[in-house]
Amino acid sequence: MDPDKSIGENLRKLNKSIYIKRDQSIGGLTFSQSIPIIETLNETDVLVLYFGTSVGWPRISRKLEGHLRPELLASTAFHLPVFKSKKLINRIKAKIRHMERNILKFLLFPFGLYRPRHSLEDLPSLISAIEHLAERKSHLIIWVQHNSLGYRRLWLERKIYNRYYKEILNCLQKHRSPHFRILTPESSFLIQENYLLDGVHLSEIGHQRVAEIIYNEIQTAMAEAQKFLAESGQ
Repeated sequence: MDPDKSIGENLRKLNKSIYIKRDQSIGGLTFSQSIPIIETLNETDVLVLYFGTSVGWPRISRKLEGHLRPELLASTAFHLPVFKSKKLINRIKAKIRHMERNILKFLLFPFGLYRPRHSLEDLPSLISAIEHLAERKSHLIIWVQHNSLGYRRLWLERKIYNRYYKEILNCLQKHRSPHFRILTPESSFLIQENYLLDGVHLSEIGHQRVAEIIYNEIQTAMAEAQKFLAESGQ
């Protein structure tokens, strides 16, 4: 994604007075990997944490990474759409590679070699750790939990991811407060034009719309804070 089309840049376009201290994007980041990164952040007025789908989607076990071809290890290889070449022979080869990946998933899953990096039992403690650390960095935290269309994934993968996604939201609800806000895509957002062809990563217009959602949430939080101060006479 072009840096000029990122969520951070889209926030700047919505309000030129917004000063973003740090705009960092790390692909494939898990909850546990985010903790030392959040630790390095300076204190700020608003802290936006945007977590993708890396937590719930199954991944090849590290035990097998040295025994598989590179194209089977790429983090995007398991959800990219089949490349539609103009040549029939190339389309056939692409379809075969796609089928090969899917067969591999089914073969590895029963042996625990194709699973999410985190277990469901770890999610509550990881989310609590992130929330506790984030509170030391800002008085207003906005946690955005990304969701994908998932239509290019296998039924098995979607079932696993949905379990994780629901558990993440359940854990987050326990921490929800006026200064710890949770944003998730509504059903109206889950349409193709907001995503790239893989159905996972946001498109240019998807980034714009997420920025608008975040900006509106910040405005709402500030209005509520001002109202509270006015009513309390401070």
